Amino acid sequence: MSPPLVIPFFIPHQGCPHLCVFCNQRLIARQTSEVQTFDSEAERLSDVIHTYLQFKKNRSRVELAFFGGNFLGLETSRILALLKAVQPWIRQGQIHSIRCSTRPDTVTCQVLDLARPFGLETVELGVQSMDDRVLTLAERGHTSEDTRKAMALLKDNGLKTGVQVMVGLPGDDDFGAVHTAEALTELEPDFARIYPLLVLGGSRLAQWYRSGRYVPLSLEQAVDQTKKMVTIFKCAGVSVARIGLQATEMMDDAGQMIAGPWHPAFGHLVLSALMFDQACEQIDTVLTGQIGWKGIEPPGEKKSVVLQVHPRSLSRLQGNRKTNLDRLTQTYPGLSFIIERVETLDIDQVHAHILGMSPK
Repeated sequence: MSPPLVIPFFIPHQGCPHLCVFCNQRLIARQTSEVQTFDSEAERLSDVIHTYLQFKKNRSRVELAFFGGNFLGLETSRILALLKAVQPWIRQGQIHSIRCSTRPDTVTCQVLDLARPFGLETVELGVQSMDDRVLTLAERGHTSEDTRKAMALLKDNGLKTGVQVMVGLPGDDDFGAVHTAEALTELEPDFARIYPLLVLGGSRLAQWYRSGRYVPLSLEQAVDQTKKMVTIFKCAGVSVARIGLQATEMMDDAGQMIAGPWHPAFGHLVLSALMFDQACEQIDTVLTGQIGWKGIEPPGEKKSVVLQVHPRSLSRLQGNRKTNLDRLTQTYPGLSFIIERVETLDIDQVHAHILGMSPK
């Protein structure tokens, strides 16, 4: 079954009672901070829907997503205006449901009772971290307990749930990233999104960076932390809907994207790192018991190892600019590697066997 077409509609930065140290919502959503009238916003919404429906192709489901702000924290009149503006498309069967992103501390019974009848089916919580100390440093204005309460309330109302988290927040580290992922899996969200923290122009974090108060993660550190979180989520059955930020013109503007682990293919780097680890585990397994093999030392007789992967995962196995293949050669000197594409393998799987020996 193909994934739904998600039409993102970014709302100006309103409904949020706090300005986090990393936030420059106007740049992220590419909107002005001016309040739009209901009529003009409805027109913009209509234009966005028209544009995206052209890319529906054979997908059977379409979802409208209110992103870029704290949707459930907006004034009631504005929430209703936006939801009502989508109703004609829902009645015509062109949009099947609505989703939104919001802060954990704005999820209430009252606002859910208001929104659910209009087709709201999925709510993504801007969790960012489950470490209260990190949340305080980022001036998020909510706690990990707010996230737990919000998740329970969403599930009680039969809504699909997503969590959005960040790596590289002030005061956070490897342990904190792992703790956040593990704490969230206990709440059983349906999916997760993971973003590396970037230093945006106009944010307080940019001031902290220039003064030396904040040091962003390197790209390698961000990939490693994200890789650990992805592993935890997937092992718990939580799908990871997105890794990394979408490339925009902002990312190429040095005046807006000040610093941080930005890479246009960040998600690919993470998935490639995961596949490299899995390939090493497979290689170590097939070499176990081979006479003369001692760790990274070459065996007494040169061997060729066949790595089998789904065709769609070939680039993941090879790594960005084939760095994974280079690392495998360095890690296992004396071995040569042959890649086979196998349609029956799962997209996240790698199987290995020694050439001339049947894979188990």
